[in-house]
Amino acid sequence: MSFFNTIRERASSLSIFDKANVPKKPSKDELFREEFKLPDDETIIDETAAEMLVVSKEDSNQNNASNNFSSNENQLSNHSNFVFSGKLYLTKHYIVFRDSFDRKSCVIVLNLSTVKKVERIPSRAYVFALSIVTNCDIKLLIQFIGIRSRSEEFSYKLKTCLRDNVSNTKKIDPFLESLYSEFIVKKNEPGADKSAIHSPDGGLGQLFKYPGDPKKLRDKSKLRLWYDYFRRYGRNLSIARQKMFYKLLRVGLPNRLRGEIWELTSGAMYLRYQNLGIYEKLLKDNEGTSSIAIDEIEKDLNRSLPEYSAYQSEEGIGRLRRVLTAYSWKNPDVGYCQAMNIVAAALLIFQTEEQAFWTLSVLIEKFVPGYYSKTMYGTLLDQKVFESLVEKTMPILWTHITKYDIQLSVVSLPWFLSLFLNSMPLVFAFRIIDVFFLHGPKALFQVALAILRINGEELLEIDDDGTFISVLKDYFSQLDDSAHPNSKDPKFRQLTKFQELLIVAFKEFSNITDEMINQERNKHKPSILQNIETFIKRSQLRNLPRTPNLSKEHISNIYDRFYNCIQSHKASLGVGSSSMEFKTYQQFMNGFCDWALPEEEYDSHPEDFLHRLFRNWDKDSKGVLSLTDVVVGLDKLVNKNLMESISYFFEIYDYNNKGEVDREGILQISEGLLYITKPLQDGKVFDFLTKKSIENYIADKIVEKQNETNDEVILLPSEVNIDQEIFQREQGERYLSAASDFIQRAFEYAQPAEVPELIEIDDKKDLEKIKANAALDPNHPLTLNLATFRMVILADESYELLFSETLSSSIHLDRSTNISDKGGILRDMFDGLLADGRRVANQVRRRMDSSATSSSNNHDSSSIKSKPGNASLIEEEDEDDFGADATSNDYGDLLENAEIQALGDVPVSNNVKKDDRENELKVLHGEMTEIEKGLQNQSISKDKNLIEFEN
Repeated sequence: MSFFNTIRERASSLSIFDKANVPKKPSKDELFREEFKLPDDETIIDETAAEMLVVSKEDSNQNNASNNFSSNENQLSNHSNFVFSGKLYLTKHYIVFRDSFDRKSCVIVLNLSTVKKVERIPSRAYVFALSIVTNCDIKLLIQFIGIRSRSEEFSYKLKTCLRDNVSNTKKIDPFLESLYSEFIVKKNEPGADKSAIHSPDGGLGQLFKYPGDPKKLRDKSKLRLWYDYFRRYGRNLSIARQKMFYKLLRVGLPNRLRGEIWELTSGAMYLRYQNLGIYEKLLKDNEGTSSIAIDEIEKDLNRSLPEYSAYQSEEGIGRLRRVLTAYSWKNPDVGYCQAMNIVAAALLIFQTEEQAFWTLSVLIEKFVPGYYSKTMYGTLLDQKVFESLVEKTMPILWTHITKYDIQLSVVSLPWFLSLFLNSMPLVFAFRIIDVFFLHGPKALFQVALAILRINGEELLEIDDDGTFISVLKDYFSQLDDSAHPNSKDPKFRQLTKFQELLIVAFKEFSNITDEMINQERNKHKPSILQNIETFIKRSQLRNLPRTPNLSKEHISNIYDRFYNCIQSHKASLGVGSSSMEFKTYQQFMNGFCDWALPEEEYDSHPEDFLHRLFRNWDKDSKGVLSLTDVVVGLDKLVNKNLMESISYFFEIYDYNNKGEVDREGILQISEGLLYITKPLQDGKVFDFLTKKSIENYIADKIVEKQNETNDEVILLPSEVNIDQEIFQREQGERYLSAASDFIQRAFEYAQPAEVPELIEIDDKKDLEKIKANAALDPNHPLTLNLATFRMVILADESYELLFSETLSSSIHLDRSTNISDKGGILRDMFDGLLADGRRVANQVRRRMDSSATSSSNNHDSSSIKSKPGNASLIEEEDEDDFGADATSNDYGDLLENAEIQALGDVPVSNNVKKDDRENELKVLHGEMTEIEKGLQNQSISKDKNLIEFEN
């Protein structure tokens, strides 16, 4: 087994098995909710195998079926009393049954609020059965399959859920009054008082008529069939879906019932019942509030199904405005996107505003996620899926399309985005939506494939996009014509092109399943999202203001880390905020800056440096930062111009732009200086002065080691030990001293304020102490202006270096987003300390020159005096040693007999040939010396407080 475990561990380490790249599989509860279109908070409490019998009120009276649950031949021969075997599920608010034959013969989603009575059916000892009566007077007879204890356990949980739902029963009657199915059943009951029964509110079709000819559509006949179905199998929240349900829906819904059936099959009915009053509350709470989404909605209102008369009136426009506005507040990530107005306008023809609101919500968030988003990633993804399906199902047509570079997505994208509402006459588009809400997105693919299949022969003769679109437009305009006008069979002559389209879609392309579509989506999703992210990134970076202190690579890293820190933001999905709050900003800065502490180590208060820097970048005082704010702010912060850097630091504390800060501001500036120099005080990073001290220390050690040998040939030691704590302590003391000197000098050179600040002190002793301190004396308030601040900073070497180099170098904008551990900062600093071998080589050379010059002076001082050129050379070298050695690339003249080898270079030996020395001198005067190479390849090991430079 160990062999297989080893193979498994190795395989798991490969990128191909990287779990992050594998699409997350939906849970059992998620699949359950998706199948039955239930709200997101419904989870399976219990499940069991059972047999189900649906008995209508008439059947119950005639056959007394409650006591006859055996599957005898007479009972099975009656389709209305057919017994179905399947799975029974219980959730918090629903009891769900699904047959095990084809999952369509009997599907029941029963809201527990509609249950009127539950009783146990007397039966034999080994049989456990229940009778459930709904508010529709439909009786569900359930016989459990399995051991009796499990059946009793399920029944007990059902009893508990029914008790918990008692409070919801009071809202069931008002809800049912809004449904047309309840109206037609009650109206046609024998002996009903029709004058007391009022038709519920409906869509715009009740006022402006429904599209199409009702007689030609046979609306009355369809309505009669649905009435019979409701009486036999229940309705709305307690309906049993059997084979007849799907047949009635396929032949087209009656206009008055279409809105309710859409609401039922999409699952929006369950959401509306669960959230009664939310729609009105959203409108009321946000009344008078403006937003970008509302502005966009206003632009599109008059372009929403303009061919329908309701949208030429204020009534229709007003309903559409309220539904779209309410949804923009419900889902601010989406807000409003193009084509939403088309879909919402179609829903409002058949539904009330509240019905359309919840149906639109389910459509956008469940059925076609990403279609109506800022990036439209869902639509783009499904276009790739559609092209892939065309290639698989119609390879000849696909070859023709690719050969002539016909952009299929230009043709098909409007079909998917508007659910065919903008492509074909509304009467036929509504029929497609009937099936779409029942079967989901696969219906769109099936219909789209059928359109290409039917027109395939004609499309194969076309070689350009324009004609391709024209052929399909002509086809859509003829959907009501006969598909076979010359056929001898009258049935074929009566078959319209639209009926043919549905037959081809759902017969020939019945193999297009949800699993196939999801598989294709998972296949193409990474590339689509990556392309969208790349496009968004390029667009945003292109629109950023000019930043002279930041390179393109720096800005790219800032962009990546900015959105990486905002966890909720998904650029490719077009969701989440694109602004950064302070806590996120702190995390962002911690990833780039040596001095930005992690949140757990950060003692936050409103006037500290990070808060002030955040407010300085937040020019509009919104409390959040955009990418532009961050880029512009960082550009100022990394500026290496000494005077501009000092001025910007002063600006951070001069919040009101007065050109001066008061006594409190001076103290806060000193705290800010202490904050950004904290890594330098602790010795976590070294500045240039400390690095130069270390280089001098190394050079001194090399010269000291050489002097001990008293050899003509200069031999370098194999290693130099550096006591790290010495330089850390010296640097820390230097910066603490600089902070102390800053406060002293700032108050010494600060100017008196124009208006004295009066502070009442009760204790005279305390008052005398305060007066003795210039920084606290209330009778003499002080202000520090920019010019004085510059003078005080420039008076200290450490702070001058801080603003000219150290501060900008402490912000590592070249770090990628996956680098978050800053524990290796000191190690990295030591790794790079001797990377440029020229610096230490210069130090050693100068000390050798100084030593040789001193020796020559002792032997022949008169010769030195007679050669003023030598003195001039020494002065130039001293001047170069003052500062230019840090950047000079010129090694100068080496002593004739001196052989300098880099640390860690070839082993040092006294037996060096003269020719080898001459060759080495030639290399030293070339472009790249062996000294540089040795020092650049120098290995650094850390042992406690010692850094050893070894061979």
